[in-house]
Amino acid sequence: MKDPDHRLVERIVTVLEERTQAQGDLLAATLAARWSASDRHEPTAHEWLRRWTPKPAHFVTPACTCAAGRCLVCN
Repeated sequence: MKDPDHRLVERIVTVLEERTQAQGDLLAATLAARWSASDRHEPTAHEWLRRWTPKPAHFVTPACTCAAGRCLVCN
């Protein structure tokens, strides 16, 4: 039996495969219309972005111990 996460992913992939071009276009237009809301131009947000400095995450990855060398760690 598949766990709930796998079933959810399978359902999402199925829905995406069944979507027509018109449905995809409508979804894209709807998202674009909502994304362009006035809060995107909020002065406070501009100030926050101006001061924000992303920092890379540095960490040591664990060594691969699988026989094939293609596990989730190294792949």
